[in-house]
Amino acid sequence: MERPPSMPIRIIKDNNESAVVIRVRENLNQLLLDTPAVEAEGLSIYKIPHFMRQVQPKALFEPQLVSFGPYHHGESHLFRMELEKRKAFKNFQTRYGLPVEPIVERVWSMLEDVQGCYDELEGEWKLEDGAAKFLQLMVLDGCFMLEVLLADSGGWLSNMREDIVRDMLLLENQLPMKLLEELHSMANHSYLKNVKSLVCDFMGIPDKVEDKLKVEYLHILEMYMDTLLLPKVVSQGRQKGRSKEAAKELDSEIQIIWPATRLHEAGIRFRRSQSKSITDVWFDEKRGVLKLPKMVVDDDTESTFLNVMAFEKLHKEAGSKVTCFILLMNNLIDVDQDVALLASNKIILNALGNDQDAAELFGRLAQGAALDLKSDSHITHVQEMVIEHCKKRRHKWCASLKHNYFQHPWAIVSLIAAALGFVILILQAVYQICDYYRG
Repeated sequence: MERPPSMPIRIIKDNNESAVVIRVRENLNQLLLDTPAVEAEGLSIYKIPHFMRQVQPKALFEPQLVSFGPYHHGESHLFRMELEKRKAFKNFQTRYGLPVEPIVERVWSMLEDVQGCYDELEGEWKLEDGAAKFLQLMVLDGCFMLEVLLADSGGWLSNMREDIVRDMLLLENQLPMKLLEELHSMANHSYLKNVKSLVCDFMGIPDKVEDKLKVEYLHILEMYMDTLLLPKVVSQGRQKGRSKEAAKELDSEIQIIWPATRLHEAGIRFRRSQSKSITDVWFDEKRGVLKLPKMVVDDDTESTFLNVMAFEKLHKEAGSKVTCFILLMNNLIDVDQDVALLASNKIILNALGNDQDAAELFGRLAQGAALDLKSDSHITHVQEMVIEHCKKRRHKWCASLKHNYFQHPWAIVSLIAAALGFVILILQAVYQICDYYRG
């Protein structure tokens, strides 16, 4: 049975068309007025987007012991530390002899500025009652943070220091640095260190790194990110003497650098850099040596780096150097043997105890972190040099030989036996030829 021919769809216009057009035009004009043309100035503390929570376990972005700021305030498992915040506020107020009124007034004067630091701040924190709630939260959390940084290691803090440090380095758990500095300045004692120095002391950041830090930071996570990048390494630029076609081919392959064990088979040796800066990555082409910074891998590594990488992704001025380094390490580490090789050269200090766990950790860190590595020209340049080194025929041949025949003792024995057999066959042939001519 033949199907009837399809009829064209027609839009029937009526007298209401002009009213619909007018309504849509007014709605779109209102949207233009209500939508900011650029990102809000001062925005620096972000909620982790849904797509990032889907890729990574959400527990790595959420506090386990204490909340700072509005995003996780009031969660039941953090209630115990709310009592400690009240004690900390009392200690701060009595230690420096500060009446409550000037503390509240000082924070109130900068409240709008502080609110502007938070992304997607819900209405409950901005309405009249919410403003009072937000003001009290900033005073209590800010004073608690300062008391944590000032606390003696022998106090109640000693057993929870590592857990608090972990929570202090979560993107959703940040307090604006200007709030901490404002509260700290009210102590009005010249002998007190500034907030930056207090953070360095608390986290064990050495003086030689502290001296190179910027004057101002948005929050503690940004400051910690900067310590990973110090001392700064200046890129040497792209290699000279390459055609555009060769450069384009390398750029397309830049993320497929071989794992560490395969590079080692190709004759590349690994050495530890002179500093812990993740920008301290070099390749000595003449000697075939790849230098990498020392990296401690422990239970907090995954959470800390994920939050730094999230900040880089969401804050346009943050750059992407940490993400580029993690992608490089993920390329170098595929299996537990890669971890063992780097550990033997004192590049990785594996506090997890299991090399396979460390290898899987780097895989999880790089999951969903696809990035154009040209955003970090220095690491891109190093990877290009390594790739070009491995593409040379002699290095490729050595790597293939070691990878296919030198992995197991019996394979080596078989190869030697085959080689000896081949030599014997040649000698027999020569002997027969010589015997023929003599006869």
